Amino acid sequence: MFQYIFTSMHKALLFFCLLPAFFSSNAIDYTGIYSYNKGMNKASATMYLTHFGEDSAFFMLQAVSGMPDFFTTELKGFIRIENSTGIYTSKDSCKIKFTFTSASCEMTENGSCTYDFSTDGKYKKTATKLKKGVSLLPAFSDKSGTITIDSITCYSIPHYSSPSGCSLMKNVLVTITDEFNGFYLIEIKSKKNEFLWVPKKNIQLAKKR
Repeated sequence: MFQYIFTSMHKALLFFCLLPAFFSSNAIDYTGIYSYNKGMNKASATMYLTHFGEDSAFFMLQAVSGMPDFFTTELKGFIRIENSTGIYTSKDSCKIKFTFTSASCEMTENGSCTYDFSTDGKYKKTATKLKKGVSLLPAFSDKSGTITIDSITCYSIPHYSSPSGCSLMKNVLVTITDEFNGFYLIEIKSKKNEFLWVPKKNIQLAKKR
C-alpha cells in the first residue's frame, strides 16, 4: 500500500514537472517572413518576426505606399503574444494589434500612430525561416566597425534572451546596417543574409574619413 501511494505521488510529481516543458514544446512558433503586395507600384510591406519566448517576439517591418508618393514606414520592436494575438505599444501611445494564424498575420493600428504610411493589412506568411532579402533596406549606408573582444556572441534579435547566431573574434571587421535596443545589426561576408545583432559596447566604430 505504501509503495503504491509513493509510486502515485512520484508519477504526479513527474507530471507537474514535465507540464511546463509540454506546453513549451507544443506552443505555436510564429517566426517567419510575412508580406503583402497590392501590385506593381502599389502598396507593399514585409515583416520579419522572431518568436523567441513563449509570449515574446521581435519584429522588423517596412511598408511602402506605392504611387504617386511612395511613402515609407519602417518599424521595429517587441510584442507580447497571447492566444494568437500580439500587442505592440510605442512611447507615443501608438498601439498595433497582431492577429496570427498558421499562414498569416493581420495588423491593425489604434489610430494614434503617426507613420507616413499605415502598417494595417493582412500579411501572408511567405517563409518560416528568417533570411534578409532585398526588401529589407539598411538604415545606414556608411557605418562600419571592429569587434573589440574575443568570442563575442551574435544574437538573432537585439535582446540577450534570444538564440545566439554565431561567435566572432576580436578585430573582425563588420558592416553596420541598423541599431536598436543597445545593439547593432551587422553584416559579415560569410553570413551576409543572416540577422546578426551585437551589443554596441563590443564594436568600435570606424572613423569617417
